[in-house]
Amino acid sequence: MTTKSLTKKINNPYYEKELTLSVIEGKYKLIILCNLGLKGAKRFTELKNLIPNITQQMLTNQLREFEKNGLVHREVFKVVPPKVEYSLTELGKSLLPVLKKLDEWGKNKLTPVKDKTFYCEKELTLSVIEGKWKLLILCHLGLKGTKRFSELKKLIPKVTQKMLTNQLRELEGSGLVHREVYPVIPPKVEYSLTETGQSLMPVLEQLEEWGRNYGKNIKKKEQIV
Repeated sequence: MTTKSLTKKINNPYYEKELTLSVIEGKYKLIILCNLGLKGAKRFTELKNLIPNITQQMLTNQLREFEKNGLVHREVFKVVPPKVEYSLTELGKSLLPVLKKLDEWGKNKLTPVKDKTFYCEKELTLSVIEGKWKLLILCHLGLKGTKRFSELKKLIPKVTQKMLTNQLRELEGSGLVHREVYPVIPPKVEYSLTETGQSLMPVLEQLEEWGRNYGKNIKKKEQIV
């Protein structure tokens, strides 16, 4: 996502959260940041080994987007064979406190899963909330309360009906969202945050603060250009 497209979100009253989410949303993005933040600079193959389920093309795309948005630095060493390393920039490192909050939340709110891919609570937490729209759905439910499916769809116009359905089901399965079905005609279904979902709101507030600072940095760069 380019800087210009990111700044289009500023007219939205919830733009800080959406701005942040537009940078970090997507499968594996937070896990990439987590790995680089916890384990330092890594070569492409090392990152690929740390995230075995990600495809080479997906990892390439995610790293390129991080580069464009200023969160990851790509260092090319003039050696034979070529050597390329990826590391967090200062801006990328500024997200580490948020990852720490996610770590604490995962320790307190999630049940450990016996899976080799989950090397820490951060990855367990990220596996629950990662996805293109999940954090935004949680944000809207947390800020605006209980909503029907059609209301959520209007709040997130770019999400498809199928995608919204899938994301809500996954959030429900993870215990973050409650689905209430009312025995009326026509059927009425409402979605709300569970107590566990509500406990994630402080992390979303920290994401908002990061997004506010990130937006200011973008504005400054545009003024210089």
